[in-house]
Amino acid sequence: MKVCLSVFALAVALAIGVSSLASAHQVVVGKLKIGHPWVREAAEGAPGTYSCIIEIQNDGDEPERLLGATIEGAGTGVLYKLIESGGHFTSRPFEEGLVIKPHGSIELTPSTYQFKFGRITKTLEADTMVNGTLVFEKLHSVPVEFMVEQDETAPKEDPTPAEDDKH
Repeated sequence: MKVCLSVFALAVALAIGVSSLASAHQVVVGKLKIGHPWVREAAEGAPGTYSCIIEIQNDGDEPERLLGATIEGAGTGVLYKLIESGGHFTSRPFEEGLVIKPHGSIELTPSTYQFKFGRITKTLEADTMVNGTLVFEKLHSVPVEFMVEQDETAPKEDPTPAEDDKH
């Protein structure tokens, strides 16, 4: 009985490990390892969506700067920094980009930094891949595939005063 349970447990662990590897992907460009770029699913005509990256690791001896992104069906994304104050979130464009130090790494999580995209021109369906680019200071435009994912982890932002005036 112990052997059967151990074999079953091993099979389950292997299945979970294989499915986890299939859902994560990595792009290697020069000295950069770009771990799992993804974009939140959105219907055609939606007012916008956001994209994040699990990690970008710089194995080089020179810094690199992440400046922008594009996604087919979503256009050009602008990098935003999310700011929390007293349990309320706002965001602002982060035009200077994110520096990836030599032998260092950065993360763009839904609650820290996001690429925000405007009106969606093509449905971004969960569990599919979509072509795009990441724009760097030195490497320039790097083609990547973004995994389209369901995601509700991004904090809900408080409307800005200008948005309140529109309602």
